[in-house]
Amino acid sequence: MSMSKYIMLSSSIPVYNAILEHIENLLDENHKNYCHSLELHNAINMEYEKLKIYYSKTDESDVYTIATSE
Repeated sequence: MSMSKYIMLSSSIPVYNAILEHIENLLDENHKNYCHSLELHNAINMEYEKLKIYYSKTDESDVYTIATSE
């Protein structure tokens, strides 16, 4: 993506998925990558909530169904 002049929805959705999955692992007490620091855990949780807001906006895109189809 960093080589692209424009970020396309079809390439940004998998990136969002990967980032959200990583953050979910940091917040999951049963995962090996769980973050034990309370301060960091709170910051990660705020980041997670913000990313979910932006991610949900992809549903509003007119090209969403095109970007997610095979």
